[in-house]
Order: sequence, then structure tokens, then C-alpha cells
Amino acid sequence: MDRNTEVKLSAYVKKVAEQNDVTDATQKFNVTPNGTQKIIGQMREGNWFLKKINIIPVQNQKGESIGLGVTGMIASRTDTSGEGKRTPKDHSSMGAMPYMCEQTNFDTAIRYAKLDAWAHDKRFNQIIASHTREQIDANKITIGWYGESVAKNTNAQTNPNGEDVNKGWFQAMRDHNTERLIKQGKTAGEIRIGEGGDFINLDLAVLNTKSLLHDACENDSNLVAIIGSDLLAYDKAKFYEAHGNTPSEKGKIQELQVIGTYGGLPAVKVPGFPSTGIMVTSYDNLSIYIQEGSIRRSAGKKNDEKDQVENFESMNMAYVLEEVGKAAAIEFKNVKLWIDNAWV
Repeated sequence: MDRNTEVKLSAYVKKVAEQNDVTDATQKFNVTPNGTQKIIGQMREGNWFLKKINIIPVQNQKGESIGLGVTGMIASRTDTSGEGKRTPKDHSSMGAMPYMCEQTNFDTAIRYAKLDAWAHDKRFNQIIASHTREQIDANKITIGWYGESVAKNTNAQTNPNGEDVNKGWFQAMRDHNTERLIKQGKTAGEIRIGEGGDFINLDLAVLNTKSLLHDACENDSNLVAIIGSDLLAYDKAKFYEAHGNTPSEKGKIQELQVIGTYGGLPAVKVPGFPSTGIMVTSYDNLSIYIQEGSIRRSAGKKNDEKDQVENFESMNMAYVLEEVGKAAAIEFKNVKLWIDNAWV
């Protein structure tokens, strides 16, 4: 590490210590409530998807979903001139989900060579912070979709998408909302999408998934269809195969108009989402709970043996469906597509 980099790094560590009211930021410390809010704010600023969902601190490590959304008809009329009384209704709950905030570690390292390359920039502190936060936030999203279990010792080799780090939203469907999770079609353990399959096309697959939602929210205006990249590419290829020689239709493909809606819902691609997955819900029905007082950090610790600076961060967190009735999905691990005359 260059001498100029050491000076910049020391200043960065000192700044982190001041912000968190500790003497040495390279030693593990508890993040203050204000620091927690700042971390949540940085998460929202750095990723468009995290900005749309709920990221909220909760007091209890264990509990039930808060139910942040409101669904159903709350408008009414009552004749109060007689014995009638106006009775407020709680339409915020169509099924609460239990949650458990599990300790989740996000440990990152930055090579000395990379720090040397950044040292000339006046935004050195900001670059380090954003680089670290980007890695952590990307991991949070991936675990949110792929997480299946909470292992004492995780294994990134056998679980490259954090399947053993924490339980994500798809696992919440498996554990608490199984009646709205399509696991198979006519063939055991398979959901076939394509000509001759369970769903002749992606549009029908989304429509059938949507039909599983609670009646009170089936027509909510904020519903979206989150669709995996392989499914979108497959559907686009099929459309191109049928209409690619028609100039007007070819133009629609190139402008991505053909993936605008599926099953009458806006189709969206989100970071880290399984390539063969489908989930119908609303952004505000997806939450990450962070237990208050559980965030612990250390920053800027040098490891000369590895030629890197290390940052450690942990927090108790849970992935929550606010209303289980407002989420339906297809089990992405079981999806098969008709490609080259075979289901693969």
C-alpha cells in the first residue's frame, strides 16, 4: 500500500469512528440508532429495488409481519340516525407471516492495489463506502430470492446464491404460503411452459399465478409480475420466431414492447431474481426487517498477509411477506422450457 493511500485510509477510519462515537472503528462496535437509519438510507439510495420495498427496523427479534399494506374496500355508508354505528375495519391483514431475525454477516475486503488506484480521488471515503455497500446490498437481494435455510456455518461453494445464509421470500412462500405456490403441473416435480406444456406461454403462466391471490387484492393497481430473465428471453425468442420477418412486429421486439405486460400486469425484472421464476405481488408487500441494536461493524482493518483491507458487518434480519394473501409464485426450481424438442 502506498504511503498516500495509508494516510487516506487512516482518515477514512477516523471518520467512521467519529460518525459512530467510538475510539477505533477497526474494532467491532455497535451501530447507533442514527447509524442504523443511515445504513438503511444508503441501502435505499444505492439500489432501485431496495428503494421500492420496505426496509424497516423492528424491536423484537421474533414476531409477526406488521402488515404495512392496505387492501380491500374501506369506503362505506351507515345510517347513524337510528341504531346504526360506523365501525372501522382493519383491512391490513389477509394473513400475517411469522418472522425471525437471524444474524447475517456481510464481510467484505478491498485489495491494497484497488485502494492505491482510488487514493488520488478526493472522493476516497465515499468510494470505499459505496463500493462496500454495493456488495452488501447485492447480496441482500440475492439471498432474498434464493435463501432457504439458516446454517451455523455457510458454504459458498455449495450454496453460491446464499441458499444457506437466511430464509428469503421464496422460502417464505414454501413455509407459510404454500397454497399460493405452484410446485408442479401434470408431470410430477415439473412446471412446463411452452407449446404442449402446463402453460402454453408465459402470459398464461402469469395469469394463473395471479389467480391464486386473495380475492381482496386480485385487482389491486400496484400488483406487478416479477419474471426471470430466462423466461423473458424465451418468450421474446418465440415471438421473434413467429413475427421476426414482419417489420412492424420486429420493431416492437427491439423496443421491448412485447415484455411490457403479462397476465394483465406490468412485467418487471429485478436484481438477483431466479432466471426461471415468477412472483406476482406488490413492491410494498416485500420487506426486510432489521432488529434494532443488532448491527455491528468494524471498518478499515488492514490484513497485510492478504494485502487487503477488511470490513465486517452483521445484523439480525428477516425477509417478510407483509400479507401472504398478496403474493403468489411459481417454484422456479421446477420450471422446464420446450427447447430443441425437449423439456429442459
